[in-house]
Amino acid sequence: MLDFQLKTKKLLKRIILYLKSSKLRNNTNSYYREAVVDNHLKRYFKHAKLKQVGIIGDSVSFGLKSKINYGQYIQKVTGARVQNLAVSGAHLTDNGVKSIFQQATRLNKCDLYIFQSTDDDWLANIVIGNKHDTAKQSYLGAFYQTILQLRQLNSQAQIIVLTTTYQTPVWGSVVRRTDLTNNTLGYSLHDYMAAVKKACVDLNVPYVDLMRSSLFTPSSSAFRAKYMPDGLHPNAEGHHIIALEIGKIYKKINVND
Repeated sequence: MLDFQLKTKKLLKRIILYLKSSKLRNNTNSYYREAVVDNHLKRYFKHAKLKQVGIIGDSVSFGLKSKINYGQYIQKVTGARVQNLAVSGAHLTDNGVKSIFQQATRLNKCDLYIFQSTDDDWLANIVIGNKHDTAKQSYLGAFYQTILQLRQLNSQAQIIVLTTTYQTPVWGSVVRRTDLTNNTLGYSLHDYMAAVKKACVDLNVPYVDLMRSSLFTPSSSAFRAKYMPDGLHPNAEGHHIIALEIGKIYKKINVND
């Protein structure tokens, strides 16, 4: 009888422990969830000796509508200081202090610069232009000048460029636009991102292509609910995706070095 009672107690204890662990696994705000996120990222930044990371961009890099942004994920697993100068609504072209070009002029000397391209120039009908333009004249002019500025800050630093994601911003159930919508110049967001990727190849700068359906499909209501509620700004889970993609590129360029 005593042996039976002991076995019953052990069984009940195991059931309770299982139920507790199951609850943790299904709670996205739990320590368990955070530990999983950290472990995934640590695989890519395992041998990183980053002391300072600089980030420039728009509302996505700023982390609008998210409790944590990709820079904070990276900071958490590397211990590096992150200087995030991203501003919501920032243009890449030099139209004032909020612009991504001018953000670059205020960065400290860092080991890694993360340069997020933006959709705001597309929405503002700024010409794509070419690499010979000034930072005030065109999107590409500002892109080339921003890379130049980052290299002048620290010629030994690594630079990683981020494209925008697919986007389907919504008001309730009403779709405002998509990444395929043409501006008044006749260009979609894809045209601007194609120019960015071509410039990265020209400048020998690695980039993370976030405009992939395997990563972001905001046209899906189920995806929006989990990763990008407004169809434009990633939440914490969406920023985890971005952080992982940065980590993959970071690991790749350091292995190659």
